This record gives sequence, C-alpha cells and structure tokens, in this order.
Amino acid sequence: MSSESHPFSLSTDTHSQPLSEADNRSAWLVFGAFMLFLTAAYWNMLTFTSSFWDNDLYSHGWIVPVFAAVLLWMRSGLQMKFSSKELRVSLTVFAACTILIVLAGMDVFKMAGWMALLVVMALMSLYIFHLRRTKLTQVTSGERWIGLATILVALLVRLYASYYDMNPFDRVSYVVALLGVCQLVGGFSMLRWAGPPLGFLVFMFPLPYLIEGPILLTLQKGAAIASEWTLQLLGVPALRDGNRIMIDQLPLEVADACSGLRMGTIFGAMAVAMAMIIDRPWWDRLTVLLSAIPIALLTNVIRITATALLYMAFPESESVKHFVHDWAGFAMMPIALGFLWLELQLLSKITVPVDTDDYAAFDVAHS
Repeated sequence: MSSESHPFSLSTDTHSQPLSEADNRSAWLVFGAFMLFLTAAYWNMLTFTSSFWDNDLYSHGWIVPVFAAVLLWMRSGLQMKFSSKELRVSLTVFAACTILIVLAGMDVFKMAGWMALLVVMALMSLYIFHLRRTKLTQVTSGERWIGLATILVALLVRLYASYYDMNPFDRVSYVVALLGVCQLVGGFSMLRWAGPPLGFLVFMFPLPYLIEGPILLTLQKGAAIASEWTLQLLGVPALRDGNRIMIDQLPLEVADACSGLRMGTIFGAMAVAMAMIIDRPWWDRLTVLLSAIPIALLTNVIRITATALLYMAFPESESVKHFVHDWAGFAMMPIALGFLWLELQLLSKITVPVDTDDYAAFDVAHS
C-alpha cells in the first residue's frame, strides 16, 4: 500500500504513523459504533428536527446529511472502487432503504419511528463500512481524553437542554458529540479532515426562533426596499407599503418565502461546501464564504423584480402569475451558482498563484 499526499492537504504532522490494518479496522469499528449509538440516542431530536423540513424555509434540511456524506468522502481521499461482492451488497441495501423511504413518502404505508431509525442506521453502517478503507494515524492518549471529554460535555448539554426544553442547544450538542468521536478515534488528524463535513450538519437544523424572527423581518423589509429601488430605476412606477410593492394598483407581496432567508441558508451551505472542496488559496475560500449572503440577497432581488415585471406583462392571468412565482423560485439557485462561477473565474484571474501545498485544505493518510 502507498501513502500519497491528498490534494486537500494542510497537515504538516509528519510524525503521525498510519495504523496497522488490524488497528485501523478496530478504530473504524469503534467509530461506527459511537456514531450509531449517538444517532439512536438523539433520534427523538432528529425526528423533531425533520418536522421542520415541511416548512418552505427549511425544506432543504433533508439533503444536508447527503451533502455532508459526499464532502466527507471527497476529503477522505478515497476512490469509488469496490469489489463485485461489496457492490452487490451495497446496491441491495441501498435499494431496499430507498424503496422504503419512497413508499413511505408516497403514503403507501406509515413508517414507524423505529423502522426509520433502522433505515438510517443501515445506511450509516453501509457508508462507514466503505469509509473504513481510509487510513487513520496513531493517536496519543491526550488526544483521546480530549475527545472523550468533548463527548461527555455534549451529552451533559443534551441533558440540560432536554430538561429545560432548549432545542437549539440539544441540536448543536449532537454535532459536537460527533466531532468528539472523531477526536477520540482519530485525534486531531481525523478531526481536521472529517470535522468540517460533520460540522456542516448544522445547516439541517432550523434557526432558533429568537434569531429567525428578527432576521426574517429584516430580510423581508430589505428585499422589498431593494426591489422597489430596482423597479424605479427601470422606470416602473413602484411604491412600497411595508412588505408590499404596489405597481399601478397591482399588489406584489414579499412574503416569508420571498424574504431570502431560505435562499441565504441554502446558498450559505453551498458556499461552505464549495470552500471545503475547491483547490484555491485560503483567501479565495474566504471570499467565497463572505460573498454567499450578498449573492443570495442579490438573487432574491432579481427574483422579485422579474416577478413584478412579468406580473405587469400578464396582469389578468392568475395561472401565469402562479407559474411565474413558482418557477422564479426554482431559478434562484442556478442564478446564484452562476454568480458564484463568475466570482471564481474573476478570482482565478486576480489572485496570485501559489504552490498547492501552501494552501491545500486537510490531510488524510489513505491506502
């Protein structure tokens, strides 16, 4: 087996020795056991969180764990190479779980909580089984104690949050516990490459109400003001009344779903994921992160402005209005990704090239 430098490498720890095959298998077995145990222990919180995904503002929540799994795989340095037996078993398990999820989603049958947990644990077990090929390094006892302490602190926070019904702290403690498992099993080396994708899971949680309310109102007002200005610059007689824009007595309501909060959350998650995987200097990655919210807000203003113009063009057709409103929402992500692509192209022209080893992200030894 060969150990080669991973393209996302930032580690300078040359003293960490890869584990033997037996120790590596044992480490991944412990990792999988902890991950499954924590998921089962937090299942009531995860089930409650999933209820928010029916809300338009957080309907992206279900795909966040999928994104996190993809990011974790990419940063592990593994390739999609499986034996024929592994492939058959994996496809069988994945197909069975997918069929159950689809049938439950179509209301063919009601999936009980314990059945949903088994499906999730089966998919997690399958994923960790393939991830086990990632080569871990030796860990000092001090690193393991830090990991264990992190897990214990997270569980104490969960106990406190459960007693006082503080859901945001309960949710965050789950992610902290997962990071503690990485520290316990693989030390700082594993935490560097596996920690960010696991931390990415926070995007599946709804914002605390005390934060969501003020942000929602601010974004609604800001979107209405910016759209009013844009329409007036285009020569449209638009006047704003609160969160409503009047155009020749034609009302255009900037509702909660049009505030940009959903777009900001989704595109913010996309920007974080992009910053993890692009092979660019750290300042390019920071620029991508900082530009996420402005791009999301700009895209939302474009959506509202385009909707208003099309409403003016077809003032009597309700079917056209509904069609325009729905498809304008679908077009937001491609438009935002287009802005992000232009930004990356511009950064590639104006930033100074450096050696890849100077800014590549994280290191993982693998076979």
